[in-house]
Amino acid sequence: MGTRGQGTAGGQHVTHRSLDGVRVRLTGDHDLRRPCTSVARIAEGGRLHEISSGTREDALAWAADIGVDRFEQEFRVQGGRLRVGRTATRDAETGLSDPVLAAVWEGRRHAVFTHLYHGRPADAVAFFGTVRLTEHEDGITAVPRGRARRPDPAEMVKEVPGIGLLEITALTSATRRRLPPWRGASVAGGELFRDTVEGQGPYFLLALASLLVTVLPEEDRVRDVPRRLAGLAVEAVR
Repeated sequence: MGTRGQGTAGGQHVTHRSLDGVRVRLTGDHDLRRPCTSVARIAEGGRLHEISSGTREDALAWAADIGVDRFEQEFRVQGGRLRVGRTATRDAETGLSDPVLAAVWEGRRHAVFTHLYHGRPADAVAFFGTVRLTEHEDGITAVPRGRARRPDPAEMVKEVPGIGLLEITALTSATRRRLPPWRGASVAGGELFRDTVEGQGPYFLLALASLLVTVLPEEDRVRDVPRRLAGLAVEAVR
């Protein structure tokens, strides 16, 4: 998901679009070819659904990972095709399983995918009717309609070799609460924080003018992250 190009003196650049419409451009002398996925939550009818977007290949890989052997039905929805298949989740402690309906909406290049517990094909069609899907060159937007709403900003997830996994979201009053209470180090465009999750190790937070970037570093590159981040420009674009 995204559009790539040759940068100027700053190196290569790539642009990705999240499910809530935020567009982010990354520029630098890094390998920016890895795909980007976006995750959002949609509240509708007293339920909270998590949806993801990425390339069509990402969606098929996700379906295979959760155990979908084949798609059983297909529907024409919002200019694309909605395919559904069945699988099940199993509780490791009790051994009990719950039936799961996997639903994948495919556009020309990109896809949106989600799962519904105890769902039927009609439930998937109805759920996708609660969001307006629009495909762009650099991703898909999913705008809630009717009584559906998005309770928090969507996130983008992208791996940048040499740095780690980047989780990018809009900087709002809600997401700002993720920042530590101390001042961060001044960097171009914002502040850089380092913190630690017990049992999981260190991570970094980059607070920019309108974006919050969480960096989960590669285990052997923690010390290099601030230096390598200095060579990566992350900015919101229209």
